[in-house]
Amino acid sequence: MAVKNYRYLERRNRMIRRIGFWVGEVAAVIFLAFLIIQFCFQTVTVHGESMQPSYYEGNVLLVNKLSYRIGGPKRFDPVLLEIENGTAVHYTVKRVIGLPGETVQITGGEILIDGEALEDTFEEEILSAGLAAYGVELGEDEYFVMGDNCNNSEDSRVANIGNIKRTQFVGKIVGRIGGGE
Repeated sequence: MAVKNYRYLERRNRMIRRIGFWVGEVAAVIFLAFLIIQFCFQTVTVHGESMQPSYYEGNVLLVNKLSYRIGGPKRFDPVLLEIENGTAVHYTVKRVIGLPGETVQITGGEILIDGEALEDTFEEEILSAGLAAYGVELGEDEYFVMGDNCNNSEDSRVANIGNIKRTQFVGKIVGRIGGGE
């Protein structure tokens, strides 16, 4: 009888260890997923037409949140930004056009960076220069961003967005993973 109880207790203890190990593995995976989502990657769904033809309404984009913790935004990077309007915060996808220390001007339907025409920017002529009509000087921590659909985009050319600070960058768009057209 003692041998029978011993085997039963041994099996029960092995089962408890297996369950504990399994629960530990599940907890570790959940914790790792949380860390990756919080600090490395996230997804965002496009709303609106400001980034057409690159991204369409309903596209789900993958954002690399580590890229700008390691390095800085580069010209033409598609980015996810955090914009504050009073007490409200919203997220928007735009493209980096002007870098810190540069002067951005839009004249004659084209973008000038420090007086030089920026090549290969948009498929159509820019109809509204907004704040950039007479040149926007960017500070050492400021960026100028625009939507790819330049004539249907609220971006650095309008006062309620203006120049973007480095702290407003959530991350770099690294790909489209679904949704939309």
